[in-house]
Amino acid sequence: MIRIDFNQGWLFSKAGDTLQTAVTLPHDAMIHENRSPDSPGGSANAYFPGGRYIYEKTFTTLAEWQDKTLILEFEGVYRNSSIYLNDRKIGGRNYGYIPFHVDLTDHLNPGATNTLRVEVDNSQLPNSRWYSGSGIYRPVSLLIGGRTHIQPEGVRITTLSLEPAVIRVETEVTGGEVIAEIYDGQYKVASGQGNAVVLKIENASLWSAENPHCYTCRVMVSEQGDVVDEATVSFGIRTISWSPAGLQINGKETKLRGACVHHDNGLLGAVSYPASEERRVRILRQAGYNALRISHNPASRSLLEACDRLGLYVIDETWDMWYIHKNKHDYATDFMAGYQDDIRSLVARDYNHPSVIMYSIGNEVTEPYEARGVELTRSMVDLFHQLDSTRAVTGGINLMII
Repeated sequence: MIRIDFNQGWLFSKAGDTLQTAVTLPHDAMIHENRSPDSPGGSANAYFPGGRYIYEKTFTTLAEWQDKTLILEFEGVYRNSSIYLNDRKIGGRNYGYIPFHVDLTDHLNPGATNTLRVEVDNSQLPNSRWYSGSGIYRPVSLLIGGRTHIQPEGVRITTLSLEPAVIRVETEVTGGEVIAEIYDGQYKVASGQGNAVVLKIENASLWSAENPHCYTCRVMVSEQGDVVDEATVSFGIRTISWSPAGLQINGKETKLRGACVHHDNGLLGAVSYPASEERRVRILRQAGYNALRISHNPASRSLLEACDRLGLYVIDETWDMWYIHKNKHDYATDFMAGYQDDIRSLVARDYNHPSVIMYSIGNEVTEPYEARGVELTRSMVDLFHQLDSTRAVTGGINLMII
């Protein structure tokens, strides 16, 4: 599907307030609040209050959208979001750090004006052990494809071998004939047909932190000879293996010199801008780091893309809590209902990023002290491996607190 920036032309207000302010996404509502020593979020949240917020965007259904599939992608909304189109609820997500999609296709007013409304509820504090931000703090994109189309995150590229370099391109598509092309810069180096095509890449340059070489995969879907949808994905050719002897990237022993980083960008608040994410990665790379552990929630797309380009290994983490609360109003309330969908969304988003070498199922969680927690651990690891057999799964388990 074609990705279109959908970050312009939004109006923002606090719930119950008639005053609307024009904003461009991403937008952190919390950092514009007035701090107070009485804020229930306390020092962990920099004494900012929470709140309930409303974002609205009005747009017209274009003629060229007829017979198209239109899907909105939210990269992150903190938290408890509800998405409405023309006053009809069409989606939302409770967890504030995970991307999600909302299908607009059957809810648009043809050839007329539409109003998109996003309601965000971060009013219940404390719910985090660090500055969380509030609102639509990561970008929003409009994905456009044909009625026959490639599903969002529907292209998966797996390195099968290195010598010779062989990859598999799998495409989740609603119909049609699939053609996959591989480019190294502007040069096409391989192509093939089919929903699961195996391709050999001659003289391949392997991806690693020392040599972060990326290729581009272009997938096209055609019906009766006409291209009806396409998707372009960046990826790297690399393998991951692990054993009692250690971690190997492309068969070579690799030591991680890493740092833990939270999602905020300092004075900018929680917003994720490509330039600010790349700045962090560049500074860490120049300081001699080769790895990041994302603390303690999934990274932004822009951060992963910067790690792909500049060469940092990533351990992408899921949650800071499971079903036992660390804060009175944190995600533990919704965890059991949402954790499987969170895992699926994380793997779908991360799969083609060569920088991501490992998933973490949590940080300093205490649940494994009991049988229920042990079984939950096993089920989460199994689900990760079912969805992605190429990466290791770890967890920040502190035995001193169990």
